[in-house]
Amino acid sequence: MLFRSILSPEELSRLWSDLAGNDQLPDWYELTEHGELIMSPRPETRHQRLCTQIALQLQAQLGGEAVVEAAVLTTTAGIRVPDVIWMPESDWQKISSPEHLLEAPPLVVEVLSPGNRPKEINHKTQAYLASGVQEVILIGLTGTIEYVHQDGVHATSRFNLNLTLPSQLFS
Repeated sequence: MLFRSILSPEELSRLWSDLAGNDQLPDWYELTEHGELIMSPRPETRHQRLCTQIALQLQAQLGGEAVVEAAVLTTTAGIRVPDVIWMPESDWQKISSPEHLLEAPPLVVEVLSPGNRPKEINHKTQAYLASGVQEVILIGLTGTIEYVHQDGVHATSRFNLNLTLPSQLFS
């Protein structure tokens, strides 16, 4: 049986920084907790439009700042790039450099794509929560919304969000 070591946060951060300087790599990748590169296809226009709509709604309803595709260092799944993250302005001011990896933003959103496997989405969701993320919002292929907290799936957001998803973006 082959055992792969889990890299420390420092090792993952160094590897992430090294990869960022590699012009041969596409812009859409993540790193597992073992430092393995996970390549992702370029998001479709529909996916990007939906992420933008969600980010705008998060900012309008919560203040602070929401961004699309920011790298998050998790404690159990390496460096992952959720579709949208939100943090209050006070948390953004604590970031020391442009290359800084985020750790436990209060809220992350994953917009599911046809290629997503339930096992992988569950692994990422649990990793976000184990790292201190308070809420993971999962947007399903048909526009369903799940609010996931440490104690499971909820019908409502702990942040009192009321997301309105454009129906034309779902088939």
